[in-house]
Amino acid sequence: MADKQEKKQSFFDKLRAAASTKLKELTGKAVIRANDIRMALGNRRISGRQVFTDKSRMFVSLRPVHLGKMCMFFYDPKWKADLAYYDRNPLVIPLELYDDGFLGLNLHYLPPQMRARLMDMLYDRVYKVSNSSDINEKKRYQVSYQLVKMLSSIGRHKLFVPCTKRYLYSHLRSRIYILDPNDWEIAIYLPNEDFAKLNKQQVWAESVQKAGIKRQQ
Repeated sequence: MADKQEKKQSFFDKLRAAASTKLKELTGKAVIRANDIRMALGNRRISGRQVFTDKSRMFVSLRPVHLGKMCMFFYDPKWKADLAYYDRNPLVIPLELYDDGFLGLNLHYLPPQMRARLMDMLYDRVYKVSNSSDINEKKRYQVSYQLVKMLSSIGRHKLFVPCTKRYLYSHLRSRIYILDPNDWEIAIYLPNEDFAKLNKQQVWAESVQKAGIKRQQ
């Protein structure tokens, strides 16, 4: 019983308490909450090992119920020598499953404010909720690459373009950690991107261009 109670306070629970009590009181859409959340968290870089504490949330491969959820893992790309840059610590929403891996949205390729915009689109049009705390972990959501592509094309910007990535199970360097939906909005603002070859400002500048967003926006 004591072990179960200990597990209930996740790493993110501790982070909230350490960051600010104000963080627990924030409401509204992710894009509105962005500045307040980032101010409350500060410039905290958190290692994946600190997050991967609940073994029940760790998987060697993904299942259909994980589609549309949010996950973290360590990754070493197969063709990294040919890539202009890549993220070694992806934060991904899986969209499609394959025998050897999966396709997903790695939110780290977007600047934090754009991650919030993309999440709000998913909340409104895919999950049909106001924020991540209303998401049912056991429910299988009808999310796919084609759906995200279609929904993004309705708006002015194609935010899905720069962050759609393919991952191979054979090149994972950790198990896949499925995040509690209550922790999603914290996770998207943590500066945990770990890009190789380019720094994050350079990666984000290219992503903004790929998404069709003008510089002044």
